Amino acid sequence: MKPLKIYFKILTLGNGKLLKNKDGINNLIVDIINKNPSQPAAALRELVLNELTNSEHGQQLLQTNSRFFISKAIDIEAIITFLPGESAIQEQFYTQWRYVQVSTPYRLVQYLDDNKVIVYSEKTKVLHSVKLDKDITIVAYED
Repeated sequence: MKPLKIYFKILTLGNGKLLKNKDGINNLIVDIINKNPSQPAAALRELVLNELTNSEHGQQLLQTNSRFFISKAIDIEAIITFLPGESAIQEQFYTQWRYVQVSTPYRLVQYLDDNKVIVYSEKTKVLHSVKLDKDITIVAYED
């Protein structure tokens, strides 16, 4: 029997104000708002989505993950809400984003329980134990 190839889908959610922090996606959004402060929220959203999907830097941010090798990002969405009633500029923009990262294929070795699996990585040539959080989905890989 041939080992089952799988990949992981990792849902990433985030939100923030007009302040830079350690999150690269947040900082990219803040930079776009700072460069285009007079644009309406819908135009800023389009600029953010364009930067994330079409630029080298945006793709690099979307494919960064500390636990998995990522092959691509899908279902990318961003929302920018302008709150003109707030006095401080940092409070006038509220941002939200989400995207799904798709890992490179792994070989399923064993299901340990409902939230833990053992997989083999062709890249590292090592067995890995993966704890399945609520934001991680396993999908069978079809050749």
